[in-house]
Amino acid sequence: MHRKISTFSGEVVETDHLEEVSGLVANGSGSTWTDVHREVWIRPPHGAERRFAFVNADVPARKGHRVMLLLSGDEPVAFINFSTEQYVNLVTRRQFAVFGPVEAFAFAALLVGAGLSGVVGLVALAIGAGAYGMIKWLVRQERYREASAFVETEIRRTLAHPPDTLTRDYPGADAR
Repeated sequence: MHRKISTFSGEVVETDHLEEVSGLVANGSGSTWTDVHREVWIRPPHGAERRFAFVNADVPARKGHRVMLLLSGDEPVAFINFSTEQYVNLVTRRQFAVFGPVEAFAFAALLVGAGLSGVVGLVALAIGAGAYGMIKWLVRQERYREASAFVETEIRRTLAHPPDTLTRDYPGADAR
């Protein structure tokens, strides 16, 4: 996640909600899960509407609500609804991969090498991989905590000093 946060704000002009049920069956047993897809269209006071899509995030928004998104690049990291005085920190642990593709390839190569060197090589690989995995997991947890806290601070700063465009009427807004 970038440390530079930008914003996009305006009025919600449309929302959509879709639930997608998926499943997996293997050897007679299986499991299902549901992904909730949410689409929110926002019209700023000036400029073009934008569509934002969310998966498995409870985004509090209805048509006519005044909202702001905090963005890291083009990716929403927070959703603030000034009409309902609610917000959602969208930073999740899933955004921080434990292992990258290069590490997975390197592990596969080490596994082949350890297999060729016998039991001692496999034991050394198991111990080393376990220790490395634990360190990577701890680093991931810390990166998540830092990013989430950073976004939470930005949310609180935004709530303390909301932009004028969200606290007064603007062109296209319904009279309240």
